[in-house]
Formats: sequence, C-alpha cells, structure tokens
Amino acid sequence: MNILLVSTVLVLMSLALGIGYYGTRLYEKSILLGFITTLLGLIIPFSLFIGFIYFYGLYHNGYPLQFKW
Repeated sequence: MNILLVSTVLVLMSLALGIGYYGTRLYEKSILLGFITTLLGLIIPFSLFIGFIYFYGLYHNGYPLQFKW
C-alpha cells in the first residue's frame, strides 16, 4: 500500500477529529453552530479524500479513480 495514501488518510482522520472536537465545544454556546461544525467535520475530510483519490488516479494512471490499493 502506498505510504502517501496511508498518510493522507491519517491526516484527514485527525482533521475530522479536530473539527469534531471543536464542534462539541461549540454545543455549549449554540446547538445549531455546534451541529453545523460537526457536520463540517464529516463533510470536509470526505471531500478532500475523494479529491485526493481523483487526482492520485489521474496522476498515476491517466484515469481518475483507477488505481490499486
């Protein structure tokens, strides 16, 4: 397995954990703001991961989303 792919997944997981933790701290001030921040903790890393897979496949194979894990 490619070390770049593994490190990217770990960085995105820690980013999601950090945003989620910040979202839980915001629940004390505003439930709506905390909920939106928690959703962003899920959406942002997922979108970055899909974009990384797209460009990784495009760079290595010439076709997006086609590479060996």
